[in-house]
Amino acid sequence: MSSIVSISSKDLVPNGFNNQYKYSFPASATFKDVEVAVQSISMYNPQFNIDSVAYGNNAFKVEVSTAATVLVISITLKDGIYSYTDINRMIQTALINAGAYHIDSNGNNVFFIQLIENSTYYAAQVDVNPTPTVIGSYTAPPTGVYSSGGSGLQLQLEFHV
Repeated sequence: MSSIVSISSKDLVPNGFNNQYKYSFPASATFKDVEVAVQSISMYNPQFNIDSVAYGNNAFKVEVSTAATVLVISITLKDGIYSYTDINRMIQTALINAGAYHIDSNGNNVFFIQLIENSTYYAAQVDVNPTPTVIGSYTAPPTGVYSSGGSGLQLQLEFHV
């Protein structure tokens, strides 16, 4: 038979360190020849991972080139706690606002750069794919840098830390 024991902030020992919990089992609990396993732990980190003062890591630029122009898209994050997905979404939003994307045959936006988590190396991974020299099966966005049908497109990501 298994039972779930939920330990929460109500079980916190007030020792000033927030590092000790105490759970009181009912008086009828008997433990003989039992095993205990942890099913899950949720630990929240209140320390910002993006901090303009402490780390200086809140701003970076994406350079989008066409045959005729180079557009520098500056992205500045507010100090806070961000996942790689959050930052990638902000990059995509900036690219949409600049019109630096394509649209596939299903109506999905296509970006040629993405920031993802690489759990093997406990790091961020930036994937940059070559942009097509002709629009091919893609549709140009209604406005922005790619809407005029630029060719020889390329992306360059530059981090300023």
